[in-house]
Amino acid sequence: MTKYLIPLLTFILFLYGLLIFFSSMLYWGIGTKTLVLTISTLIGFIALLTNRKVGLTITLIVTIGWLLRYFEHAVFLTLYDIQNIGRWVIVAIPIFLSTIILTLTYKSRQDIQGKAFNFKFPTLLVLGIATIGLLSFARKPHTNEFNCWYHFDNDKQDFRITFAITPEHIFETTTDSKELKEFVLKYGIRDEFREGIYCPETKVRVVTRFKKIIAVKILGFRNSTTDYKATLDEPFEIDIDKIYGDKGILQPNFTLGD
Repeated sequence: MTKYLIPLLTFILFLYGLLIFFSSMLYWGIGTKTLVLTISTLIGFIALLTNRKVGLTITLIVTIGWLLRYFEHAVFLTLYDIQNIGRWVIVAIPIFLSTIILTLTYKSRQDIQGKAFNFKFPTLLVLGIATIGLLSFARKPHTNEFNCWYHFDNDKQDFRITFAITPEHIFETTTDSKELKEFVLKYGIRDEFREGIYCPETKVRVVTRFKKIIAVKILGFRNSTTDYKATLDEPFEIDIDKIYGDKGILQPNFTLGD
C-alpha cells in the first residue's frame, strides 16, 4: 500500500507547494524557500517512480525541510497572529502531509532494510523539528522597509526621525548621532513639497526575542524609482527607549511564500 500512497501524497504536497508559490507571487512577493521545497518535492516524486530507495531518501529529507519551514510559521502564528484561522489552515496542511509522508517513508526504508518499524523515531523527530521551530524565535532578526524623514533643527543637537508605512502607522525616535546626520545630509533626498530630508524605503533591521523587540538598526535606504541605494558603513542602532508611536509595525510579518 505504501508503494502507491507515498508517491501520491508526495505529488499532492508538490501541487500544494505550487499553489503557495504562485499565491505568494500574486499577493506577497516571490518566496524562494517554498519554491526550493516544491522543486525538491518534485525531484523526490520522480525518484520514487524510478528508483524507490533513492526516492525514499530524498523524500524523507524534503519532508523534514517542509516541517522545519512550516513549524516555524506555526510558531509565528502562535506568537503574533494566533486567531488567524485562514493562515492556520494553510500552515497545517503541509505539516499534516509531511508528517504522514515522513512516517510512511521511514517505515518503507525500515522494511527495505529488514528492520522493525519503531513509531517512536518519527514521533520524536517531528517533536524535535517543532522544538527547533520554537527556538528559531529565541532571537529572530528581520528587515523591514519604511518611508523615512529626518528633521534637523540648527538650534538643537538632537534630531527627529519619522518612519511610516501609512499616515496612520508611524513611529518616531530622536538621536544626536553625527555619523547618521552626515549620512542623511549626503545621501538623503530633498523635496520642496516635503518637510525634512526624505529617505525612501529605509531598511530597518529589527531583532526580536520571541515577541519582545531587543534591537532596532538602520542599515541604509534605497529608492526603487531611481534604482539608487545607500548603505551605512556601520548599522546605526536606535535606542529602543526613545521609540514612540506604533511599535507594532516593527514586529515581523513573514509571508507563507518565504
